[in-house]
Formats: sequence, structure tokens, C-alpha cells
Amino acid sequence: MEDFSGSYKQTKTTEFLINLNKFVFIFGLPNYWVENLDFPDTFTKILTVLGVCGNWSGIIMILSEYGAICTQKNLSERQKSDLMLFIISHTIITGFQIRISHQQVQIRNVMYKLGIKLKAVHNDGEAEQSMITRSKFFSLALMFNCVMSVIMYTIEGVLRVIRTGDTFNTVITAWPDVHDRSVLSNIGRTIIYLTWWIYLTRIFSVYSLVICLTIAISHQFKNLKSYFYSLSKIFDNDTLTQTEKEQEYERAFKVGINMHSETLKCTEEIQTICREVFSGQIIFNLTLLIVLMYQMMNSPRSFANVLTLGLTALTILFSTGFFMWNAGDITVEAEGVPVAMFSSGWENCYHESSVRVRKLIVISMAQAQEPVALTGLGIIALSYQSYVSIVKSSYSVFSVLY
Repeated sequence: MEDFSGSYKQTKTTEFLINLNKFVFIFGLPNYWVENLDFPDTFTKILTVLGVCGNWSGIIMILSEYGAICTQKNLSERQKSDLMLFIISHTIITGFQIRISHQQVQIRNVMYKLGIKLKAVHNDGEAEQSMITRSKFFSLALMFNCVMSVIMYTIEGVLRVIRTGDTFNTVITAWPDVHDRSVLSNIGRTIIYLTWWIYLTRIFSVYSLVICLTIAISHQFKNLKSYFYSLSKIFDNDTLTQTEKEQEYERAFKVGINMHSETLKCTEEIQTICREVFSGQIIFNLTLLIVLMYQMMNSPRSFANVLTLGLTALTILFSTGFFMWNAGDITVEAEGVPVAMFSSGWENCYHESSVRVRKLIVISMAQAQEPVALTGLGIIALSYQSYVSIVKSSYSVFSVLY
């Protein structure tokens, strides 16, 4: 990581990023912050061990789901489709976790730039608060949707036990058999169910981290616009001569150009870090919506069943939407930077300074007008429009297949 000396100015952004890292560390990801978290050493060691155990338990659960394809021969149509749904979703999400876990240095560098380096030059309080509020809202909304989906699967499983006398099954694994009613099998189902909840926390950590990083980037562009707009105030300072004002403006504008360059680099780094996550989420959305529509067509129309499938579909739609909406905001905010540059007060410069500044403005605006967008699968720009297209594509594919 570049230029970090070990001390920095505490801001709301750094406080938020520290808390974000505490959250993801508790739920199984590494610490991405520029310094150690203020947990006691013993607590940190315990969390590290529990994190490793939790991660491996999730992997074992997924491998056991694959094994169920061979061992579970008496599944209903709904159970078969549930098994495929969980295999696909758990495999993709675990891939996300592995990818993000191995990007510790890169993510730490991005957090340093977004939380410390760029904020040291200019930190718009309104944009900062908006970033924190938006990050918390989307993270909590995602967690709420995931929890509600799991709860509905739980309720549906309990209702099957009460109404038909079936065994309690949510996640289907290689063992125990879905019809085995032995005590040992029931203990196994309980362990698998608890493992599923532990696995859910890994989803929270990965998705929250990616969502917060994309929101931080979009609001850094907003912070950058605020900086350029503020430059016109230099010419309101009556204690400086006109020449001194022009010199200060040129210096400050060049600082803004450097900030813009660093922000673009951060965006590219986020693209590199999250490339597989963005691409996988698109595949995740397309595939699982098709599976859910198939389930809806071929399963009983009970209230619990419809509600469970509906909440699961909403969870998938929201998780993809949270990625694409916030990534789309990066494009929207970046488009406003050239206007902010033009409105920075260059018209207050005269003579030779005016010539230099106008050249600087033109070159900077030309660079800032290049579209900025995160992409998935290498070609799909993450935006509001592409989100709608992806959702429509799921239905189109389902219509062709079924």
C-alpha cells in the first residue's frame, strides 16, 4: 500500500470503514483496514479460528450438496429443484468469498485512498454522510431480505412436518436421507441447518463489503465535484491580490486533477477486485430466477410455498439490484465532473493565467468526459438499464425453455 505513514485524520468515513471491517472480520473475511482492529488479541485469535471453521463448514456443506445428487434418490420435484437452487447459489457465492478473501492488499489500498488519502484534500460533509447512510441502508436491506428468505424456508419445512409428517429438511445434503427419521439423522439435520445460518453470515460480509465499496466510489466522485465547485471561492478572498488568487486557483485545480486521476484509479481497482463478483452475480441472477420460475410452475400453490419462492426471488433481485444500482451511480456521478470543472471559476483568471487555465480546463474536461462504468462479464455495464434488461432476459430464457 502506498504512502501510508501510520497516522491519519479521523473522520466519519474512517470510522465507518473501521466498523465495516469489524463487521466483515467477525463474519469470516480478513481485516482490510490499514491497521489492526481494536479487538483484544485473545478475541482476535478466537474470531480467526471461528472464521476458518465457519468457512470450512460452509465448503463441506456445499460439497455435501453435490454428493446429494448421487445419494438422495427419493426426492420430490420441489426438493430436486431446491437442491439445484442451493448448489448453484452456494457455489457462486462461495466463489465470491474466496475471490474477495484473496484481494486483501488491493482492497486495503482502495480503502486507504477512499478513506484517508483523498479525504485529506477535501471532504464534503454532506456527501460523506450520504455515503454512510446509503451504505448502511443497502447493507441492512440485503441482510433483512436474506434472513426473511431463510426464515420462510424454515417455516415451510416446519409446516411440512406438521401437515404431512415429513422430516425437517431445508438444505439437502448427501446425508442424512430425507426420509430417515433416526435420532442421529435429526441431529445431523440440526447441524446442517445451523451451518446454513453460519453460511448466511458469509453472504452478509461479502455483499456488504462490495456494496459499500461501490457506494464509496460514487460518493468520491460527488466529493470531487464539490471540490471543483468550491474553487470559485478562492476569488472571493479579498486578502489576496489577483495574481495570488490566480496562482492559488491553478495550484488547487491541479490538485483536483490529481484527485480525479486517483479516483479513476480506484474505480479501475474496484473493477479488478470485483470483476468475478459482478460477472457471477449476473449469472447468479439469470440462473436462479429461471430455477425459481420453474419451481413456481411445478410446485403446489400453497401460501407458504408461494411466499417462500417470492421472497427468494426478491432476495435475488435485490442483491443484483444493489450491485447494479450503486455501480450505476458511479457512472452518473462521474458524468457531472466535467460540469464541476467548468464551473470552478476559471473565468476569473486574466491575461497569461487565463490562457494557461483554459488549456488546463479543456484537457481536464476532455479526459473527464470519457465514460466511467463498472462492467460484468466484460461487456455489460452495470447500470439501471442493464439491470432491467437482465431481469427481462431471465423471463425470456424461461419462456423459450419451458
